[in-house]
Amino acid sequence: ATFDAPQGDDPVVLNLASMGKGEAWINGQSIGRYWSSFYSPKGVPSQTSYHVPRSFLKPTGNLLVLIEEISGNPLQISVDTISNNKVCGRVSSSYPPQLSTWGLIARSGRRHQSPPARRPSVQLECPSGKTISKIVFASYGNPLGDCTHYATGSCHSSNTRRVVEAVSHLSSSFHLPFTFVILVLHFSVK
Repeated sequence: ATFDAPQGDDPVVLNLASMGKGEAWINGQSIGRYWSSFYSPKGVPSQTSYHVPRSFLKPTGNLLVLIEEISGNPLQISVDTISNNKVCGRVSSSYPPQLSTWGLIARSGRRHQSPPARRPSVQLECPSGKTISKIVFASYGNPLGDCTHYATGSCHSSNTRRVVEAVSHLSSSFHLPFTFVILVLHFSVK
């Protein structure tokens, strides 16, 4: 089957939810093996979308080749784009430090000097052509949850959102030298 490349510069995925198990190529480049018929313990396919590097694509006439090992419906395959409009960052001093801050032990058994420990920080950057349009959640102290479910903890600074908005200036990237913080941001197109 042939298809045209999607417009824009958003990431491209091959949706193989209707297929079973096999391997996919686009324009002679391997997209990899797929196994859409393998279900997770929650009863959903473990993976259905497969990244297609834009460098593999021509503007028109892209050739998709599949080797299907089980069965499937190739008429339901789609080429989609993924557009993110939300990003989350979490940083805590209780997370392990980066490997570069750990002491290294040489083969001789001598301990090398570690570089000075860095304070935890969060650095976020929007996809190309987008800026931060809204701070959805910001908590400094001991926030609860993760990037999908979050809440302030028993220790929270009520002006965290104002501080984050001032630092970000609703731009495309920023850096915060905070510990114990969860940030959830929305993007908009410039």
